[in-house]
Amino acid sequence: MRNPDRTPRKNLLVDAMPGETLGEVATLLEETLKVHRSVKSAILCTKEGVVVAAVARGGEIDSRVIATVSSALVWGGASALQLLKKTGPTYLVHTTSIERVVTIVQPHYHLIIVISRADDAGLHLESFIPSFQSLATRMELVMGSTSAFGKQTILGRIVEEIPEVTQGVILTAEGLPLGSVGFKDEVEVAAMIGSLFANGLTYSEVTDSISIDTAGLRLVIMKVDETRLLAVVCPGPNPNEISEKVRLIIEGAV
Repeated sequence: MRNPDRTPRKNLLVDAMPGETLGEVATLLEETLKVHRSVKSAILCTKEGVVVAAVARGGEIDSRVIATVSSALVWGGASALQLLKKTGPTYLVHTTSIERVVTIVQPHYHLIIVISRADDAGLHLESFIPSFQSLATRMELVMGSTSAFGKQTILGRIVEEIPEVTQGVILTAEGLPLGSVGFKDEVEVAAMIGSLFANGLTYSEVTDSISIDTAGLRLVIMKVDETRLLAVVCPGPNPNEISEKVRLIIEGAV
């Protein structure tokens, strides 16, 4: 259903963030909607696809799915450019028959803008990119000013707080990597892990985790949320203890 008065609807998802910081982010997201009438929603998320905040001009959107897919596309785009010996992407455009999803890449966050193709008459996207990038940079600076919702990723926390863990990957449920540590072939690893978890769903649609054990280590695959998985290699004589620490970090991060 469309919103007749086109008043932005806020979807602010981080309760732990100080109210002042959250208010600044929401204001900047609303400014994104004003750049052009065809912009129907804006989402700020982490590099791993965690939604920080979202606003929408019209009906409800599934911001978590958009954030996860966009983050996976950015990761894949960065990998593709590296094969061409170029630097990482500054923005990415995903075009469908009804909309364009523009992801502005920042060092620690992504700004995602959903543009309706039904309302984009007169929109020359390239000329608006600087405005989107300016807003994204301002959001990055605002987010960097608070420690309550900092720049550290889930994997970063796991590696920092559990020194035994040196290998891990966070990925979409379909097997696309969102970030990794300790793997050179993270695309192949993520695809394999996604396949393993998908096979586990033949037993139950509510599979929570799968572990694969061998002498000296355990590979544990855990469901982070509806769209993301985490796989971590737990080495040593006490993999149960390590995997439980990982689980506690995940539960505190979502």
